Amino acid sequence: MALQSPPPSLLHFLEQYPGYYIIAHEEPDGDSIGSQLAFASFLRRRGKQVILLSPGPWQRKEIAPYRSFFVDTLSRAEVNNRFGLLVLDCSSISRTAQFATILVGLDTAVIDHHQPNGVAQGAVQYIEPHAPSTTLLIQKIIESFGETPTPEEARHLFLGFATDTGFFRHLEVEAADSLELLSRLARKGITPKSIYRETFGSYSLESRLYLARILSTMEPYFQGKLLITHILHEEYQTFGSDHRQSDPLYQLLLSVEGCEAVAFLREEEQRKTSVSLRSPDTLNVALIAQKLGGGGHKNAAGYVTSLSYQEAKAELLEQFRLVFGSNP
Repeated sequence: MALQSPPPSLLHFLEQYPGYYIIAHEEPDGDSIGSQLAFASFLRRRGKQVILLSPGPWQRKEIAPYRSFFVDTLSRAEVNNRFGLLVLDCSSISRTAQFATILVGLDTAVIDHHQPNGVAQGAVQYIEPHAPSTTLLIQKIIESFGETPTPEEARHLFLGFATDTGFFRHLEVEAADSLELLSRLARKGITPKSIYRETFGSYSLESRLYLARILSTMEPYFQGKLLITHILHEEYQTFGSDHRQSDPLYQLLLSVEGCEAVAFLREEEQRKTSVSLRSPDTLNVALIAQKLGGGGHKNAAGYVTSLSYQEAKAELLEQFRLVFGSNP
């Protein structure tokens, strides 16, 4: 399936202002950070000023080296009203935490590969739910200007693609177009091996103990169709943020026979629980996340709630009861 090209209104937007703020969702990942870095580099090559913003927190190993490139605080008085705002990898500025009220009022363009939860923000929108990563949309924008990514930009774009597709595992009907785009990045000298080592290698021993603890909490529901794991507030705080890596957890659990969905609940504070949802195939977990105030795409979604772990778990089980049509 061919991915949509950037709309002319977006290309005009990128010529319209002397500078841009580029921001993505809180709890950044490889796709959001890779998209921001590559896009910023491209716009600077075109003579634009760029300020990269991120609300954090920086909990993923593969993005930690890039933290110094981003601004995490900005007052309303510091905002340059002559700049445009580019919101990447989410369809609403509300998901940018402290920046949501600070940047309100700027002319905004949204670039995202998730199905919007409600009405997408921005006067200009480039939303392509069939794209497996936002980085591929950034690549299409660069090529729409008749240019190609630099080797550094190509590395950032490949990083985002690799992390959001589980290193190619989650590609579906969009595979042909996506891999064609990716092949052009490979011509810049980017190898899958080097990206794999950067994103999935060199984990600390503590991060493996973290996974072991989470796996020990696994509970099957709905005849094993749903697997739920968790970590409570007290234990969550004992692991350093650099060691709280959960992506390998999903790979392990999604390979369980009969599993149709995985939920990982992190009680980060006494009244704050983050819920990550994954599915291996046809079950659309984004629909569940949207009902509970979050979003994502079909096979990977999530949300944050002010409920405790036990309350959040009960609420989630009720949503899956509606999906599976039976009791847990």
